[in-house]
Amino acid sequence: MSFAPTDIVFDSIFPTWVVVTLSIAGVLFSGIGIIKNWRSGLLRLLAVAALLMLLANPIKREAETTPLEDIALILVDQSASQQLDARSRVATSAAESLRQRIEALENVLIETIPYSGDVETRTINAIQQAMADTPRQRLGGVFVITDGQTVDAGEIASMTSVDAPIHVLTTGSETETDRKITLINAPRYGIVRQSVRVSFQIDDFSRDDIVVSDRNSSVVTLRVNGEEVLSEAVPLGTEAGFDVPLNRPGRTIIELEAEERSGELTTRNNIAVLPITAVRDRLRVLLISGEPHPGERVWRNLLKSDPAVDLVHFTILRPIDKNDGTPVDELALIPFPQDELFIDKLDEFDLLIFDRYTYRGVLSSFHFDNIARFVDNGGAVLIASGPEYNGPLSLAMRRNLSFILPALPTGPAVETAFRPLVSDIGKRHPVTADLDDEDIWGRWLRLMPVTHLRGETLLTGPNDEPLLILDRIGEGRVGLFLSDHVWLWARGFDGGGPHASLLRHIAHWLMKEPELEEEALNLSDSAGSLLVERRTIEEEAPNVTIEFPSGETREVILSETEPGLFTAKLDNVESGLYRANSGELFAIGAIGLGSIPEFQNVVSTRNLLEPLARQTAGGVFAVRSASSVNLPDIRRVKQNTKNRAGDDWAGVTIRDAARIENVKDAPLVSPFIWLVLLVLTLLAAWMIESGRFAKRQSDLH
Repeated sequence: MSFAPTDIVFDSIFPTWVVVTLSIAGVLFSGIGIIKNWRSGLLRLLAVAALLMLLANPIKREAETTPLEDIALILVDQSASQQLDARSRVATSAAESLRQRIEALENVLIETIPYSGDVETRTINAIQQAMADTPRQRLGGVFVITDGQTVDAGEIASMTSVDAPIHVLTTGSETETDRKITLINAPRYGIVRQSVRVSFQIDDFSRDDIVVSDRNSSVVTLRVNGEEVLSEAVPLGTEAGFDVPLNRPGRTIIELEAEERSGELTTRNNIAVLPITAVRDRLRVLLISGEPHPGERVWRNLLKSDPAVDLVHFTILRPIDKNDGTPVDELALIPFPQDELFIDKLDEFDLLIFDRYTYRGVLSSFHFDNIARFVDNGGAVLIASGPEYNGPLSLAMRRNLSFILPALPTGPAVETAFRPLVSDIGKRHPVTADLDDEDIWGRWLRLMPVTHLRGETLLTGPNDEPLLILDRIGEGRVGLFLSDHVWLWARGFDGGGPHASLLRHIAHWLMKEPELEEEALNLSDSAGSLLVERRTIEEEAPNVTIEFPSGETREVILSETEPGLFTAKLDNVESGLYRANSGELFAIGAIGLGSIPEFQNVVSTRNLLEPLARQTAGGVFAVRSASSVNLPDIRRVKQNTKNRAGDDWAGVTIRDAARIENVKDAPLVSPFIWLVLLVLTLLAAWMIESGRFAKRQSDLH
């Protein structure tokens, strides 16, 4: 225990304003007295001073204190990047050796604080939190053992008030290298049937972000939705790019992977993943109505109400059973541009709908050939049929077109009332799975009997006869509606039904909308868990093979949660990018951030934290050598010194902090003395002013 220097304080029983007021009044009164009689005025001024000291009551205050140890903080980076190349072992060894060296100093308390970061490292934030829990007047220094990578280096400017040195000890080896691929132009959206430009750059780094290049190029592999489409060498250190085609709507997963560099720290930053959502500029639909009928307006109103659809509609005005000898090219109000529509511009449409169309010589066999090629190359055709689907003029009798149809007619239309039903497959298919209230749907009155050749029957009529068939042909799709009475639902006949949802789903499935795919695989983040979803129209879903961010591969068994949807949930999984395969299906998902910042830059560097060390007069030291850990010497430095670190030493500031144990107060001068002085000075002033002092002097002479 020791005693702090004595302080003089005032312990007045009166408010400060009273003492100040009396002081001003006393000085003024004394000043007037000095003008009249300087001798008595000076005595009165002395009396005022004695009165003020009596009122102010000055005391001596002496504190008993106990010296406190200075505190040295050792922060150890335990982030994910510190697990690379035995850095964690180096950090542990450095922290223990550093503790021993600081313990050899006198009057220093050591606190070791680990901090982590699986997604990103925030070293500045860790330092701020550690100092917030430490008395600033006792903080002698901060030692940070880290690889130097941090995402919050921009916050260094906010730490100007730190008056203790911060020393940075980096754990990277002298020979470490790493390869990194960086996306430069990474569009998130594109237009279907148009290419997007994806550009990137590949760099090789060594310690302290020094770019190295012992080779001029690196092989880069481009994958689209898990399939390799290109692999070629690109130059290092310069921007390169690929044009990626977007052939279908929905999400397209682009992967760029640079070949592994020998001896690099990690390959997790050799891969860049870019999900691009392809949207249609406009959905172009060509509707050909064979004759005016009540259902024609249903199709037209539905398609015209969709703002994303551009509709081109033609109607053949003459009924099939009317023949008045008028030439075909004179029947239309405007000339029917069959060559322009079915030869020149057919590929510009996404969907071709034949609504109760009958062959009338307007379209030739060459046109039907082109329609078949249109479907095989990725187009879509929907045939909404009525009685005209049977007979020699039926589209099913067109040899050039019939081979793409999923069913062929077996006779005339069956005129009977029936309620459409969703088939077993239809209950699992996204087109019809969400159609509710099946039991109260209105009845239809006509059905075309057919021989089912292929495709999936989603709706059935009486005796399980096919009513709606969807099929895939080559790269395209075909739909066959075997009744022309869907308009009864639109009119509310017998209670109506979900005609708008049904027709819209059919049209969008034919145009390959991803949400309506019957076979799909998806990975998503569900509150930190990995949710695996597999949609299928089969009774059982195959297992899904998942590749974890660490490279581990696991096969996951799914369970059916609703018709056609099988799921699995993986809890407590690591953050990062996941890949999944199930048959020909491929999916990518991410927990947290797919491309986490922690593994974007992994080479050890002094560049990010060196400004903080210089700002606090600390030092930066590379402590790892080929065979050992080399720490700087630790010295005690005075608080006001400018040099707190050197090339081979780091300082801990002497703070001289103490804890006050007891405080003793004693009067500076006894109040009785101030009172006596007050009385004597007033008495002397009175004697001078009354002339008695002068008379007394003359009597003495």
